[in-house]
Amino acid sequence: MPAGLVDAGLSSLATFAVGVAAAQLFTASTLGVYAVFFTSYQLGLVLPMFLIYLPAEVKAVAREMGHRLPILRSSLPVGFIASLLSLASVGLAILVVWGKASQETVLILAVTAVVPTLLMPAQAHIRRMLHIDGQSWRAASISAAQLVFALIGLVIMVRLDVPDTAVPFGAFGIAAGASLVTGLVLAASLHEGNGASVVWRELVASGRWLLVTGMAPNLAGFAIAAIIGTLAGTAALGYAEGARLVAQPLMVLGVGLNASLGPRSMEAGYEGNRRKARRVAKAFIMLIGAAMFGYLLIGGVAWSWNPLTALVPQAYEVTGLAATTIVASAMAGVVLPNQRELYGGGYEKRLAMVDVAANVFGVLWSTTAAFTGAFARPLSLGASNAWRGVHYQKVLNKMYAARSPSERAAAAAAVAAVPQENTLS
Repeated sequence: MPAGLVDAGLSSLATFAVGVAAAQLFTASTLGVYAVFFTSYQLGLVLPMFLIYLPAEVKAVAREMGHRLPILRSSLPVGFIASLLSLASVGLAILVVWGKASQETVLILAVTAVVPTLLMPAQAHIRRMLHIDGQSWRAASISAAQLVFALIGLVIMVRLDVPDTAVPFGAFGIAAGASLVTGLVLAASLHEGNGASVVWRELVASGRWLLVTGMAPNLAGFAIAAIIGTLAGTAALGYAEGARLVAQPLMVLGVGLNASLGPRSMEAGYEGNRRKARRVAKAFIMLIGAAMFGYLLIGGVAWSWNPLTALVPQAYEVTGLAATTIVASAMAGVVLPNQRELYGGGYEKRLAMVDVAANVFGVLWSTTAAFTGAFARPLSLGASNAWRGVHYQKVLNKMYAARSPSERAAAAAAVAAVPQENTLS
């Protein structure tokens, strides 16, 4: 768990540093345009992650600890091809913001967003695979490289006096490239001599429903940003983006816990072991709940002891927006263990159906932006995750009830008995 939290924390600090640079360099309106491109970047991560990388990770869990990394040899090349296709998300962002800012601003943001959109999915996959293989501190080292090179990139680009709009994604692209190389070196030193592989058709067959699951919240996030920008204006979207940056530590905690405990949730779902799954979920809820209440006291309002008021002033332009976004971000973390249980249990199709419905619900909430303004973004996030929480439990009840004690024991034995030389081709 500590390594997972450090990994997620360092990675998120890199993203946060880039976001703070954007908040310092841009007006609220330009920050709103940046927010659209940032959501397009997040959307671009989805295709390679859920169609290729996550199915490979699920298959890796079925192998013996210490012999899971060879899957990278076949998953990375196929995933990179999927990343090329996902660059279409940047073009979609151009269409949404065209006319809401100068052509130069839009084009610079688009060009600089291409590199991180292309490289970050592979880097994140390597980190997750290292966690799955019990090499969590190596994964944290990759995130450390990402943070260091993000800061170096910011300093270099500011010193070179490049256009302000090129700085955030430009520095992020430098960090993505350097940390990906670091990850390839660290992973290569561990999986030499093992020949396990996976076939892309097998990954796509497993990942098509996972892709729906991953695409739904990211498409919804993009749609929500576009709707808020249209109904309430890009300045309101800029305030909401500032609040998202402030609330990011809660997302970091959820991602960090998921990096270290997520494989255990997948194993619990695979084995049909609900007691084990509940222990993991309880840890999530207790830690995220405690962090949420503590963080609300520090960053929820604009008071003299809050350093974020100077770093991200846009977050506190609308009273209560930062606090509302912090609560909504905590809700997003709480549902992660249940999601991983369903991955492990093979309920990808049911999971996809729940997530599509949840995100449609969230998008509908964003249409209130005409009178809720910037609040439409956290309200949409909270509504969709409340839907997830309720309906995940309904599906999990059916999943665990469907397995007899003998089936659970057989599944657990199968996980432990996978031999080292077994391939997944």
